[in-house]
Amino acid sequence: MSNKQIRDAALKLVTEVAAVLSLTWAAYQLHFNLSSATSVHLLLVTVIALRWGFFEASVVSLLSVACLDYFFTKPLFALYMADSHDWVALVTFESVALLVSRLSNQAGRHARESEAHRLSLQKLYELSQNILLLDRHEPVDQQLAMHIQATLQVRGVALWNAQDLRLCRSGICDFTEDEVRSTYFTERNEDDALTSTSRRVLRSGTRAIGSLVICGHSLDSASMNATASLAAVAIERARSFSAESNAEAARQSEQLRSAVLDGLAHAFKTPLTTIRSSSSGLIEMNTLHGVEKRLVVLIDEEVQRLSDLTTRLLRTARMDANLKLKRERIPLQQLIQDSVAECSQELGVHPVTIQSDPQRSTVYADKQLLKMALSHLFDNAAKYGGGQESPITIEVQEEQAEVVISVRNEGSFIPIEERENIFRRFYRSPGSNLKAPGTGIGLSVVRQVTEAHKGRAWVNSDRHAGTTFFVTLPRAAKEE
Repeated sequence: MSNKQIRDAALKLVTEVAAVLSLTWAAYQLHFNLSSATSVHLLLVTVIALRWGFFEASVVSLLSVACLDYFFTKPLFALYMADSHDWVALVTFESVALLVSRLSNQAGRHARESEAHRLSLQKLYELSQNILLLDRHEPVDQQLAMHIQATLQVRGVALWNAQDLRLCRSGICDFTEDEVRSTYFTERNEDDALTSTSRRVLRSGTRAIGSLVICGHSLDSASMNATASLAAVAIERARSFSAESNAEAARQSEQLRSAVLDGLAHAFKTPLTTIRSSSSGLIEMNTLHGVEKRLVVLIDEEVQRLSDLTTRLLRTARMDANLKLKRERIPLQQLIQDSVAECSQELGVHPVTIQSDPQRSTVYADKQLLKMALSHLFDNAAKYGGGQESPITIEVQEEQAEVVISVRNEGSFIPIEERENIFRRFYRSPGSNLKAPGTGIGLSVVRQVTEAHKGRAWVNSDRHAGTTFFVTLPRAAKEE
């Protein structure tokens, strides 16, 4: 005990003794009988119990019994009672005094607990109001840590956001980042009464999304759980707003890009038609010979190729709108061979190996769309291969529920963090523009075509073995 506590206890004891003696002397001088004196002392015990508590009331009740015995029971001025009824009265008095003090102590404790609970609810309500006013343009987790620390009036707060891998602090909380993160990984809620510290896992449903450590607080466990729930709701709310905003921005961007592609494709169609008509007319006239005829034939062939590319561009631009499949039974080996032949210029001198089972590899799919997806994969493998003569391997494998087509090239490597991004439209990996020209459309088309057939598209990459793109087509699909 501190010196101040010792002084307070001594002062209470002196006050109690003085009060009992003063009340006893006044009752004796006024010639109170035992019953009247007992009532006055009972009132004193009750007042002490309400004011200071059970222990102090017990001391006063014992002193009162001694005084009543000495001054008001026969024989007087002796701590002895000859009449047994006096003993019964005094024991009853002591029991009632202790019971009253006990009940008053419990009532006081309940009142204090109720007040503390009311204050906790008020703080939680204020915290919920502040959460609704968070600025969505600033990091929500940092604002959240500051609001928790200020509203709950705690010494410090540390909040770990698992999605952004970021630790935010407010106030003084002597916990390292690893200690705060360990709460998230172990998924354990803890309360340490000795250090007034609590740890909570932030959850969205059953999924852990972060962790919260609050230092130097007087909150109960229920209030801590409610605070953690409010924090989790705030993080998920901000995340949903961000996802919705990004999705809307992406949708508008895709609409704009599709409109631009559509316009460019249509703009190309008119001059290409004119050139094709002119070159075909010169060939039909049969008035050219030698080098002149070969050049016109080359022009005609390349114009046809540009026309096919423009048609493909138009289909790409409209792919997000209403992509309707025209399924038909397709032997995959023949389709792959035709696609390789059509992409001969892009493939150049790369040796191409096709591995498949011609008897079994048959699917129901949209032939033109599937050709488009394959041509993008072949073009991608040729552009990013290890050299002009690096091999390209095309393989078809039969699985129980799907057919897997893989295209592998040597020499290129795609980091893990980029393997999902490269399937986004117009996205190109950092440094890829130095290796080969491109628009970032091809692989997004591959995924869209594959998903339209209810299949999948992904990539595996190794620095030594090269890069392999996979697409799958379900075997259960029938012609529509």
